[in-house]
Amino acid sequence: MRLGRILAIDDEKNIRLLISNEFSLEGFEVVTAASGEEGLALFQSRKFDVVLLDIKLPKLSGIEILRRMKQISQATEIIMITGYGDIQSAVEAIKLGACDYVTKPFKLDELLTLVRHLTQKMPPVPDTIEETDESQAINSSQIIRCSSPPMKKIYDMVDRFATSDYTVLIYGETGVGKDVLASLIHRQSFRKNGPFISLDCGLLSQNLAESELYGHRKGAFSGASEARIGLVEKSHKGTLFLDEIGNIDLEVQKKFLRFIETKRIRRVGETRERDVDTRIILATNLDLEKAVSKGLLRSDLFFRMAEITITIPPLRDRPEDIMPLTEHFLNQFSINKTIAPEVDDIFLAYPWPGNARELKATISKAALMADTNTITVDDLPRHMINQIALSPRKPKTLEDVEKEHILSILAETGGNQTQAAQILNINRKTLYKKINKYKIFS
Repeated sequence: MRLGRILAIDDEKNIRLLISNEFSLEGFEVVTAASGEEGLALFQSRKFDVVLLDIKLPKLSGIEILRRMKQISQATEIIMITGYGDIQSAVEAIKLGACDYVTKPFKLDELLTLVRHLTQKMPPVPDTIEETDESQAINSSQIIRCSSPPMKKIYDMVDRFATSDYTVLIYGETGVGKDVLASLIHRQSFRKNGPFISLDCGLLSQNLAESELYGHRKGAFSGASEARIGLVEKSHKGTLFLDEIGNIDLEVQKKFLRFIETKRIRRVGETRERDVDTRIILATNLDLEKAVSKGLLRSDLFFRMAEITITIPPLRDRPEDIMPLTEHFLNQFSINKTIAPEVDDIFLAYPWPGNARELKATISKAALMADTNTITVDDLPRHMINQIALSPRKPKTLEDVEKEHILSILAETGGNQTQAAQILNINRKTLYKKINKYKIFS
């Protein structure tokens, strides 16, 4: 039985031959490409389980190829191949949806293990690309309610408005979990049995934006060989989630504003209007008020989008969530492994520029690399260790330690101040004063 279909894109012939020969011997079907353009053409014509993509490519970069591939298919797993000195680009790739990266010269056994792990849970793929609903809600096993005070405030807020039809705007850095929160809102709404349709506007081709959103009739433009239903219409009776909404151009914004106001659309090339009953959730990592002042975002659209706004803090600002998320990802991967105490310290000290998405990718790779049931420092990416070693460490004050301890206890009790005061062996009034002093819930 075929283990999986692999597309390897690298301009170095020796690497393409190495991957092709070794993976074929293991039972994988392997297709190779010497350039990004060739790889994209193959990716558009056939479906692949995993893509091995070199970051440094002539003409189109690996990052640009990644963007375009994710626009074509969100389901394919993409592993970036990078040089040691280009780790920052690899982290950027993780933010854009790559599942992992390996550094040259990579160990072939490690790469094989990583690809096997990715393909084991995948169903067989067809020979050609078929239009699928790539925008389903996140599986319930992927959703975790983080216990830090700022996240608890967000969940309390969601509990209050989830059953309404207000438009929600979620702010947050890339990888922070805006899509997960959007899915949670959908699952708590009266639309939970309807579709959850998601689109990353950062991957949206501007000249095809209207067709993607609203659909088109057959022959509406060159290449429109058949009629297509847009994502907005697919979300009827459900939820429409548009990520990186700040990236759409002004003309698309004008028509999207009209849809928000009327809940009616017109497919490209048609005159008939169609009613769409959907809940709209939007997300961005940009300062939209600044975008309005610069003329990049219509002010009337901004005010209609921001009926309810939520800001998810970056992972570095809520360290209490790091270890619970680590355990969650280990369980999600069904990995029977534990984390060594020194790894805990590194995870807590590392700033996680890619947020929860980077944490997830790090755990996945470290678990695969670990020779025992315990993940140790040796299993972590070198750039993490180097960055922590180079970062100046500010000594903790007694107040820092006290604040961290109070935060930890509040997290354990789910924010219950009476229980927290009992554990801390202080009265509730004293705890309340310390909460105000450290601005824990502000």
